[in-house]
Amino acid sequence: MKGAKENVPSQNTRLLGKTMRWITQLTSMQSLIDRVKDSLRPKLEEVLGVSLHKNELLLVALFQPSTKNLFLEMIDEFPSKQEELKHLVALSEMAEALALVGDAAISLAALHHVWQPKSIDAGVLTQKRSDIVNNEHMAELCDNWGLYEHRIHFDPHAVSKSEMEHDKGTLLEAIYGIVYIEQGLEKVKELIRYLV
Repeated sequence: MKGAKENVPSQNTRLLGKTMRWITQLTSMQSLIDRVKDSLRPKLEEVLGVSLHKNELLLVALFQPSTKNLFLEMIDEFPSKQEELKHLVALSEMAEALALVGDAAISLAALHHVWQPKSIDAGVLTQKRSDIVNNEHMAELCDNWGLYEHRIHFDPHAVSKSEMEHDKGTLLEAIYGIVYIEQGLEKVKELIRYLV
């Protein structure tokens, strides 16, 4: 986007204003990405005992839905660039898919943790699993790992406690989703100890 301001005719102030906002948002996004690479990724790699460089899935996991609007606006203004931008539009949806995978992996790993061979009461197993896997509990671990402050977003600052806990739980699930995809269920079962 460097030099974009110079390419906008001065009479097109609406586009000029949008372009300046996009530059600000993209610069902010790049700064957040650099912070993830420099501080969060090494910390998580140490805690989890896994490499998070492959496919840049950690960065994908941290993209929030609010980023989608930036790229959709750019496509609306420059439809010829749709092919290049469509992958950026999809980043937050990919993050949600990682969280979905992570949610399932966490639930299964937690069930393995609470399973007793002679247990026949599904209600007890469900309760024990939900004691491990709940948004409040996952939000604490999200805070311990520093995920929330490293998310890539344009969200407003004021959100309710329940929304924040949900967002934190989703971020944590996405991290476990990466672990499941790259290392398999056995590694998730090993790492469930952080939630127990």
